[in-house]
Amino acid sequence: MAIDGLMKAEEITPRLIKAKASPCLYCTARPAAQAGLEQEGWEFIPSKLRKSIRMRKPKTHAEAFEDRVWALLAKLRFGYMNKNNRFELEYIPGVTKRIDVMAADDEAVVIVECKSVASRKSVSYQKEINELIGIKDGLRQAAKKLFEGKAKVAFVFATNNAIIGENDRTRLAEGAIHHLNEPAIEHWEQLANLLGPAAKYQLFGKLFAGQDIPNLPNRVPAIRGKMSSGRSFYSFSVNPEFLLRIGFILRRRDTDLEASEAYQRLVNRKRLQDIGKFINRGGYFPNSIVVNIETKKNRPLKFEPASHIAHDSDTCMGILHLPKAYRSAFIIDGQHRLLGYSNAKSRSHQLVPVVAFENMPAVEQAKIFVDINHEQKSVPTNVLRSIMADFNWNSEDAGLAIMALKTRLLTRLNSDDGSPLYKRIIVTEEPNTNTRCLTLETILKWGISSRTGYFGRVKGRKLVKTGYLTCGTYEETLDKSFRFFKCCFAYVEGELRDQWDAGSGESGFISMNIGVAALLRTIDRVLDHLVRFEGVKPEDLSGQQLADQVIPYLVPVVDFVKAMDNQSLKKLRSHFGSGAPEKVTMEFLNSIHGVCANFNPEGLDQWIKEHTGRYNMPSYDLGHNHIEPLIHQFVVATLKKQYGEKAWWIQGVHKDIQKDCSKARIDAGSDEPDWHFLNTIHYHTIIDKNWGLFAEPFTPPGMENARKEQRLSWLVKLNGLRQRYSHPQRDILTEQEYSDLEEMWGWLQSKLILP
Repeated sequence: MAIDGLMKAEEITPRLIKAKASPCLYCTARPAAQAGLEQEGWEFIPSKLRKSIRMRKPKTHAEAFEDRVWALLAKLRFGYMNKNNRFELEYIPGVTKRIDVMAADDEAVVIVECKSVASRKSVSYQKEINELIGIKDGLRQAAKKLFEGKAKVAFVFATNNAIIGENDRTRLAEGAIHHLNEPAIEHWEQLANLLGPAAKYQLFGKLFAGQDIPNLPNRVPAIRGKMSSGRSFYSFSVNPEFLLRIGFILRRRDTDLEASEAYQRLVNRKRLQDIGKFINRGGYFPNSIVVNIETKKNRPLKFEPASHIAHDSDTCMGILHLPKAYRSAFIIDGQHRLLGYSNAKSRSHQLVPVVAFENMPAVEQAKIFVDINHEQKSVPTNVLRSIMADFNWNSEDAGLAIMALKTRLLTRLNSDDGSPLYKRIIVTEEPNTNTRCLTLETILKWGISSRTGYFGRVKGRKLVKTGYLTCGTYEETLDKSFRFFKCCFAYVEGELRDQWDAGSGESGFISMNIGVAALLRTIDRVLDHLVRFEGVKPEDLSGQQLADQVIPYLVPVVDFVKAMDNQSLKKLRSHFGSGAPEKVTMEFLNSIHGVCANFNPEGLDQWIKEHTGRYNMPSYDLGHNHIEPLIHQFVVATLKKQYGEKAWWIQGVHKDIQKDCSKARIDAGSDEPDWHFLNTIHYHTIIDKNWGLFAEPFTPPGMENARKEQRLSWLVKLNGLRQRYSHPQRDILTEQEYSDLEEMWGWLQSKLILP
């Protein structure tokens, strides 16, 4: 059957799909045409062609996005696709609408409206959405006519870089129009690349959830039994094609709120290919695929017992009527086995064993998945961690419930395309990039740990003190904290746009783990100040209102980060370990204190005292002008006394040290003696090799019975301090470290008596 404006699947070649998916247009031309093409925006591409040249030109963002969506649906092997974006449907007599993308076959038609903006920003599409809702019934009838009225029709509103608001989302939902943003399209592209045409059934499960699949045989012999928990199950065998059509695999991914309670991870392409090859060689899987069947209105599955068959089991045999609806069987375990059949040459005569539950809650499904997979290395720890957090939602154990709350908070901040942390947190198996560089575990541990006051204090299993963001229920607390942090981070993102966008790139810092964790700790201290000294009552304010109180205190933090040069930025980035976020936090708190003198969180006074460099110069004077010369004089005098004025350098000092000092003298262009270039590490070696001479004078008081390494540890510490007070731009010395130098000077004076 030929339909004007549509092309058949056999006409859609891999080459055409590749060209559509590309963000650029390509052409071959004569060399003489190069200059003219370049004036039109084409770019020369080096090639091996002799008589022709290859040229490339970027598509507009709108054209590239439409082509990308077209290529995605083409990979799913629909029977027909629109030839180009000039295809039209007549929704009322004499009036047509241009269709951006249409994919169709006898079973279903998908009509896609594509909207794209050049860069990520908030956009309202109320006018366009209302227009589509107004004519969608006419479009549906026009599409159905093409396929004799049998096909189902779904409408998709696809957006690229556009952050649509709640009003747009609500209107789309009211109009039964599916919204696919760029991350959702990326997800379906991944599935299409992995599964090919089999991914079409997953898409149908998304677009036609719960709708009947016409002419689908659904009666299978089955055994019904009960688990020890009392939950019923069915055991049967079924064609994998059937299970692929009614089945759905809700994957846990980082940018989909719908999948926040899912448990499956993205399929592994190589594993699918290996399974397909295994099946083609005659292989089979004796273990069952585990599914949960969801029925309409939670009605029981229809099961006809075969009562005339006598047996001695507690189970019951009969005929099970499986649902004939899209997305009615959720795959709990065995997704790779099932989807592997999509790579098999023939699956029409294959059967797979299945154990099916019915209407099982999502949390219980995930519990089964975890029980099966928790020992397998194939399931990443962070995926299992986020799943386990779902189990503890509203738990009677307040500690577990609050951890679940924090996990959901970060997942929502990562999933909402209007959030500054959108696609920034690695919560599943997505690869890290410069922008997706925050890790769930790190932010939980470093940024919103139990030491912060956001969600209260727990003792035992009970909440003994409410937090700044605590509301009546965990759901209300989640909503308030989400809006609060979204507003706070939106301010920082807006003021530090370039650095925020850099992520973990060379010029980035603020949107890395250490920067975000420090911001979260800083905001916590600001809230504490507002409550204790400014009379703010967080429980009376919304998330937005509370953020409005906090943001003025973030202004000096932003100014501090803006003023950092590359060396300062590199220094902050170089902090590592569990103490790193607190070091950066104190820098942020100090910047606020510099503007608001009455902002003085606990510990800041001592930090300022130790970290403003006030002890660097006294440390340098004491170490460089007193301790180091005394050690040098005593070591040289003692060696001269032992080996003589002429032989002490040769006999008392190791050759490697002699070479070091000679090289240092030559590099300095000095005519001083080589021994003038000794340093504290050299003294450590000399004392160690001449321990009989130096054991007593260089042993600190009270360590006379310690091992040699312990007795010389003070000298190792001195060398570390020397490197810092000699190069104050690298780091600062604290009051305690200056006290350590004073202690060394005290006992060295009493013991190093020159001979």
